[in-house]
Amino acid sequence: MKKVKFEIDHMDPMGQGVSREGKTVTFIAGTLPGETGSAVVYKKSKGVQFATLHTLEKSADSRCKPACVHFEECPGCHYLHTDYASELNYKQSALLRHLAYLELPDDVFELVPAPRRLAYRNRIQLHYRHKYIGMLDPVNNKVVEIPHCQIFQGELQESFNKLYEDKSWATEFTGHGHCELYLKDGKVSQRWNGEYAHGGFSQVYAEMNLQLQSRVQALLTSMSAGSVADLFSGRGNLSNDFVQLGGHRVLVDSAWDGEPDTAPKNFLPLDLYAEDSLRRFVRAFGKKNFDTLLVDPPRRGFLQLDSWAKKIKPQNLLYVSCNPASLARDLRGLTSKYRVSAVQLLVLFPATYHFETLVALRFRGI
Repeated sequence: MKKVKFEIDHMDPMGQGVSREGKTVTFIAGTLPGETGSAVVYKKSKGVQFATLHTLEKSADSRCKPACVHFEECPGCHYLHTDYASELNYKQSALLRHLAYLELPDDVFELVPAPRRLAYRNRIQLHYRHKYIGMLDPVNNKVVEIPHCQIFQGELQESFNKLYEDKSWATEFTGHGHCELYLKDGKVSQRWNGEYAHGGFSQVYAEMNLQLQSRVQALLTSMSAGSVADLFSGRGNLSNDFVQLGGHRVLVDSAWDGEPDTAPKNFLPLDLYAEDSLRRFVRAFGKKNFDTLLVDPPRRGFLQLDSWAKKIKPQNLLYVSCNPASLARDLRGLTSKYRVSAVQLLVLFPATYHFETLVALRFRGI
């Protein structure tokens, strides 16, 4: 394999160091700005290449000893080789680069850090191949065993340990697949080879989810929202507080993920990516006015948002996103009619390059 020299210029949104040495841009996981050394190239694509760290000649001042012994091999965490303050700075820079075209004033941006960097996940999904279980490394196409992982809540520890201490499960679950552990209401459930998020989707960091809920409610209050269409709603995680305080809302999602036959009357089962989704929504609710759209789509975003805004004409828009790239793309079609009044980066996934963004927009005519 080809070995290359590097000098890291900055971090990319995926938590990789970026080197511009020579004629090719190289992305190297596990490196930090200002560091130099050598790396081994494992992939080339469209004028760029990807490499793994081989030797480190000069270290960044912010480099620290990873809190987890699996960090250098495990693909689950991306920032444990640097301090938390630097991680927050890299995430903020990544988001602001995506939203640079908005020319945001400083007073609309807020970063909301997590109270803990580790021991926060209430759900963890592990991949297995034969008797090996852990995180799937896509670079080397193998399962990395992580018996000393520290990312999940302590209540999951006993169930997690058993998967490594007693591998009799390998006689029942042969070949390859996945196992998910989920902590809910003080009880741990285990599911093999099922759909992700058994027991219903939930944010994996309970304390930060409370922060997200309270911040959505605070923005709805400041906007004097009276009626909300909650799109990609799940069971209403983000708008339940709004209802308890007397607001009116409807929930819209592809299917109810709670217990069967418990969907409320104001829930509309609707594939929001279908071509006729907007027409079906209007047909379901007639001329009912919604002054606010609350949108929390999957990573692919909601390219149809502009069409929905033009048809429903809400005074307010709240967009919650786990992908800054699709967020930036979707907001482009709105900024001529809506102004951004708040951008909040919430660190729901510390130690990784992932984060949640909450953006508030108001109709420019208000």
